[in-house]
Amino acid sequence: MLTFDSMPANKPVRHITPNQSFSNWLLQLNERRETLLFFIWKDLKVQYSKPIFGLIWSIFQPLVYFGIILLVMQFSGRQTATTGMPFEVYLIAGLAVWNFCTSAILGSINSIQSNAGIISKSFFPRFYLVLAPMLKSSIDLLIMLLITAGVAAWYGQQMVLQSISLLPTMLFLLWITTMGWAAIATSATIMNRHFRHAIPVLLYAMLFALPIFYSASEMDNSLLKTIYTLNPISGSMDFLRASFGAATPTLNTTIFWLLQSLAWSAIGVLFFRKVEKSLSDRI
Repeated sequence: MLTFDSMPANKPVRHITPNQSFSNWLLQLNERRETLLFFIWKDLKVQYSKPIFGLIWSIFQPLVYFGIILLVMQFSGRQTATTGMPFEVYLIAGLAVWNFCTSAILGSINSIQSNAGIISKSFFPRFYLVLAPMLKSSIDLLIMLLITAGVAAWYGQQMVLQSISLLPTMLFLLWITTMGWAAIATSATIMNRHFRHAIPVLLYAMLFALPIFYSASEMDNSLLKTIYTLNPISGSMDFLRASFGAATPTLNTTIFWLLQSLAWSAIGVLFFRKVEKSLSDRI
């Protein structure tokens, strides 16, 4: 049975000292990995207590957006030839990536609040509260990828041979970038609770800010086009779409995405390490 190391309730918990090295911090994450499994299991138990409803809920939001956007596009008569593939496949691939990013970040923020009692009484690496929702959301991502493959097959877009390398690159970009963003969002929420209301609005605005239902090549503004194109989350979408026959991103762009995703994850970890020292006093 998984357990926590209990401490007196009236004593603030600070398991990281001001001078703790990064290597020691990573060592703690590795040593207490059973606790990470506990948090993942707890989240899955809540969502899939009734498996059918849990499965439906995990894909409900992206599929609703998928249907609404398709209807809007059809009634407006908008041309989507610039996507280089059936628009339905282009859209569901973008929504699969966007849904993982938003659910993982919001899950990390909610994890801090829902586990406030454990944080104030027990010792465990606080970064697990960021990682556990991401790993749980990875199961939802897998389901969405299977749906994406089904939609692609329905519209005659088969997976290409290069998918063996394209999909792992997509997953790496998406997971590492989202981890950094989730850590930053969670840290901001810890420092100021008002961010808890602002961050969901920003995340849902990403539905329009990212090239989910339009192609970046359609944009006339070169600055915005560059910003959207070089976003590593947009890069994840491009790699997923390339797995079904769209144009493969160039090597230079891929390297930029990789470097940027690593930078986001480093910033997120550093930011979180700074605020977790006093986490039990802030919640």
